[in-house]
Amino acid sequence: MSEIKQPKRHAWGRGWVWLVVLGLLTAVIGIITGSVKAGDMCGSVFSPTSNVAAIYDTLGGSPGGAVADCKESIAAQTVPTWILIVLGIILVLAGIIVRSIGNNRPTVVAAAPAPPSAATQIEELSRLKEKGLVSDEEFEKKRVELLGRL
Repeated sequence: MSEIKQPKRHAWGRGWVWLVVLGLLTAVIGIITGSVKAGDMCGSVFSPTSNVAAIYDTLGGSPGGAVADCKESIAAQTVPTWILIVLGIILVLAGIIVRSIGNNRPTVVAAAPAPPSAATQIEELSRLKEKGLVSDEEFEKKRVELLGRL
């Protein structure tokens, strides 16, 4: 008979799940950060154009002031946004790699030892008979049985 033994799990056996979850959360936070407006009159990293700042500059008499502030605010928000998104993707990929490495571990298969042959069993039975542990009748009965298996 063959026995399949389950491989031992590493201490971080389910760590890949945490990597994927943490990666997804990090990427979502990055997407949310990039979607939030950079200011009251500004757009966001993903939608940088906003006519509010341009209209304010036109009506307020300070040409380019609000638009320039918006561009600076959006530029400052861009780096953290993309860092979070890229970090999230890296964590998800790391979790997938850890999972695939865990699946490729070999499975240990231990085969049961082969039963002794009929000839070996008859020899052992003969030794037991010589020692007086098996009677002539028992020896003959078992010998016939073992020869019948051949």
